[in-house]
Amino acid sequence: MTYYHGTNMIINTIDFTKCRLRTDFGKGFYLTDKTETAQNWAIRRMEFSSGTPTVLRYDIHNGLFTLHGKRFESTPSLEWIHFICLNRRLDDKRMLINEPRHDYNWVSGPIANDKIANVIDDFLEGEITDVEAVHRARALPFTFQLSLHTTEAINYINALDVVYKQYKNNKWSQNWQHQ
Repeated sequence: MTYYHGTNMIINTIDFTKCRLRTDFGKGFYLTDKTETAQNWAIRRMEFSSGTPTVLRYDIHNGLFTLHGKRFESTPSLEWIHFICLNRRLDDKRMLINEPRHDYNWVSGPIANDKIANVIDDFLEGEITDVEAVHRARALPFTFQLSLHTTEAINYINALDVVYKQYKNNKWSQNWQHQ
């Protein structure tokens, strides 16, 4: 199965210490099944830092899904909202020690749109109920994310060579390049 990662550089080795905290499914290495989504992630990542928007292509062995993992349905649910809250909330300083905040090797499910932060904030502050949070939550249509959280999960990535596309002069390279 082929997945994509949008970033601002070529990554030869996945390093969990460089992964962001307080993301939807917890600190981890995020992939998507859609090239376009990874391209958007790459451009967005570059806007917040330097580098060159880059999409990496990975082949993942199906055995990954035999590991302890969590799969969410394609539409927002109450369980999905609670899981995102667990991973994004800031109110407990002790939680920063334990990232990710769950014991899954991998998690997959819908990608929340940019408004999810507002929904989560309103829910955590008690301004809306969890049912209202699910009603207001929106996921990007027809795409999902897969996050890897352990070295064991990373071992299912075929990393014999790094294959990538880069965004230069306002266009994506046509062909995949090998590192």
